[in-house]
Amino acid sequence: LSAHRSLLSPRLRRHPGSMRFPARRLLLLAGPRLRPQLPAPAARLAVRPLAAQAGPSPSWEEMWAAGIAKGQVFDVGGASKTLVGALARANFAPRPGMAALVPGCGRAYDALVLAEHGFDTVVAADVAPTACEAACAELKETGAAAAAKVRVECGDFFELPGKYDFIWDCTFLCALEPSMRSRWAAKHAELLAEGGRLMVCVFPVCEKEGGPPYPLSVPLVRSLLEPLGLSAVEVLDPAPPGEAHTPGGQIPGAEGTLPGTALVVFAAP
Repeated sequence: LSAHRSLLSPRLRRHPGSMRFPARRLLLLAGPRLRPQLPAPAARLAVRPLAAQAGPSPSWEEMWAAGIAKGQVFDVGGASKTLVGALARANFAPRPGMAALVPGCGRAYDALVLAEHGFDTVVAADVAPTACEAACAELKETGAAAAAKVRVECGDFFELPGKYDFIWDCTFLCALEPSMRSRWAAKHAELLAEGGRLMVCVFPVCEKEGGPPYPLSVPLVRSLLEPLGLSAVEVLDPAPPGEAHTPGGQIPGAEGTLPGTALVVFAAP
């Protein structure tokens, strides 16, 4: 992270502990002028002022700032097997210029996979500033050419602008308070471009009380999105063998086993 802090503006460097961001949008690692100075293509980090969090709890930043290693707690340690399997079965980026979004991106493993799949722009969004720094560090460390197509956005999902041809929601819904689910669905419907696809990794599928992660099911997710005009075009319940979501800190279900995983792909009208 120290390597990335050296690229911050002087104003940010004066507050290395608090990470107090200026109100204006700041692009840290963008543009062809900077790339020749870096050993590998760099992700772009856009810092937005953090609004009062109506959805995800500020405790996410506290957890990241305390230190989350790869493959620890909810960090998978690499690209989602659920996403990789789905992308192997179908081409979700059939034409140039398509854009994808990954809310709650963490270290942006999945954002890079989507860039390599063929999306020309991938926005990896997270509310935790430390997670955004970890995402930039991970993308730079890979040395992958496709990392240059990933833009890391630090801010509230519910404030994100734009339209996207593809959205990958993996363990983002389960991190929200149940009272926020209708807003989650409405925001996805707003962000999806005409004919776009929303792919939801439904996890954890289990019987448990409370959260996060809060237990989910395919009927629950469909009940949130289908009234808004999104139609389920693919349902895998459970996910195929070898494609289950496996977080680093595995969350036991009611019988001490890893919770189930399902996958639903929704299409916008």
